[in-house]
Amino acid sequence: MVYKIILWIIGLSCFCILFHYFDPTHSEIALKCPFWVLTGLECPGCGSQRAIHCFLNGRIWEGIQYNYILLPSLFYVIALTLFPKGGKVYAALTSSTACWIVLAVFMVWWVVRNLVGI
Repeated sequence: MVYKIILWIIGLSCFCILFHYFDPTHSEIALKCPFWVLTGLECPGCGSQRAIHCFLNGRIWEGIQYNYILLPSLFYVIALTLFPKGGKVYAALTSSTACWIVLAVFMVWWVVRNLVGI
């Protein structure tokens, strides 16, 4: 258990350092979304690299504008990792109803961002 926590801290630290200094907006080596490359449409995750770079550099509103659903998604994932498995909150967050709601939100976001252009 302690090793998992240490590995998570090391991995998260490396990720944060990389995205703090690496600006995917101005880089040719930044990963491109395969869905966007093939279709020209944005997937629910498009803009996440740029948003994370902005968040780590204190430009929160700019990051939110790159992907409006990323911040709520991060809070959801953080909640999943903070609440103990077997607890009521974890059970509610991982219930089939919650999973369907998350899926529906992502699907609506996917359609809206491509129709409206946000």
